[in-house]
Amino acid sequence: MKADQSVAAQGAVERQPLTTLRRRIAQQMTKSADEAPQLTLHTEVDVTAMVERREALKESAGITYTDILVRVVADALTRHPRLNANWDGDAIIVHKDVNVGVAVALEEGLIVPVVRNADEKSLEEISSAVTDVVDRAREGKLAIQDVSGGTFTVTNLGRSCVDFFTPILNPPQAAILGVGRIVRRPVVVDEEIAIRSTIGLSLTFDHRVVDGAPAATFLDEITRLLAEADF
Repeated sequence: MKADQSVAAQGAVERQPLTTLRRRIAQQMTKSADEAPQLTLHTEVDVTAMVERREALKESAGITYTDILVRVVADALTRHPRLNANWDGDAIIVHKDVNVGVAVALEEGLIVPVVRNADEKSLEEISSAVTDVVDRAREGKLAIQDVSGGTFTVTNLGRSCVDFFTPILNPPQAAILGVGRIVRRPVVVDEEIAIRSTIGLSLTFDHRVVDGAPAATFLDEITRLLAEADF
C-alpha cells in the first residue's frame, strides 16, 4: 500500500503545509536532539519572598516574573560562565556577553528574541527590553539581529498548569532554563508546615560543555537568588 493510501485509510485528515517558522523549528530541534547529549536537572524553589517583592514591583514598575528570571539568570551566568557557552567541535566557546533569549509562543510556532547584555541592565531596563522584543515578536516585526546572538535561553510555561518539563537546547547554546507555574503548597519551614509559593525549575545542559555538578551549582545559584529575592 502506498503512503498516501495508508493515510487515507486512517480516515479524514487535513494536510497542513509547513510554514517557514515551523520548518525552521523542526530543523533546529532535530539538530539539537541529534547532536547534543542533553541532561535535565529539576528543582522546586520556595519563592514566597520573590512573589511578595514582585507584587510591589508590579505596582510601581510593571515588572513581570519573566523580567525577574532574565535578571537572575544573567546574574548567575556572570558567576558561572561555563553555562554561557557552546560546543564548537574541538573547543568550548565561552561568551563574554550575556545575551539571554526569551522564548515567545506564537500561533505559528516558537520564537526566541534576545535581551542583549542582560547582565549590565537593571531590572527596569530588562523589563523594558523584554516588553519591546515580546511585543514586536507578536506583531511580526522582529529583525534578524533580534533573534541572533543568544547565549542562554529562558522558556517560561508559568501561565499553564505545568510544574516541570524538559526543555530542549536552543542550538548552539549550552543551556536552557525551563520554568513552571507558581503554586501555593504546604512546605516544612522551621519544623512546621506553612503554605508557601513554590516554582518548578528545569535546567537542560549540553553534557559536552559542562558536567552535572557545576550545572547543579549554577541551578543552586538561581534557586538562592529567587528564594532570597536577590535581584
